[in-house]
Amino acid sequence: MKRILILCLVLVAGYSSFAQQKTKVKHMTIMLFNDHAAFTVGKKVNNMIITRDDTAQVQKLVDLNPHVKLREEPAAYESLLMNLLKPYYNDGWKLVTTSLEFIPSSNTEVFRYYFIKEE
Repeated sequence: MKRILILCLVLVAGYSSFAQQKTKVKHMTIMLFNDHAAFTVGKKVNNMIITRDDTAQVQKLVDLNPHVKLREEPAAYESLLMNLLKPYYNDGWKLVTTSLEFIPSSNTEVFRYYFIKEE
């Protein structure tokens, strides 16, 4: 009887330590820079930077101009941003938070999206 009780205690202790193991979490930040320039001279710079916690970084040049009439621009711009982020949602990334910064001297908006992915 004593052995059965000890075996049960060992199993319960083992199960609780196994149940407390945490899943591995990956982090990713996506930054979008929009300078609202109607006309640019020379080569455009990358305006989408994707950084993961394994220090991998991808820089892309994306067109952030929705190419619509001025009255339709806010809705079209939101749709454009969602289309840029949709592949990451489909890949299992979850949006944690966002931030927006406006730099008046250069008329630039900086959008930051913070994602996590549990494995």
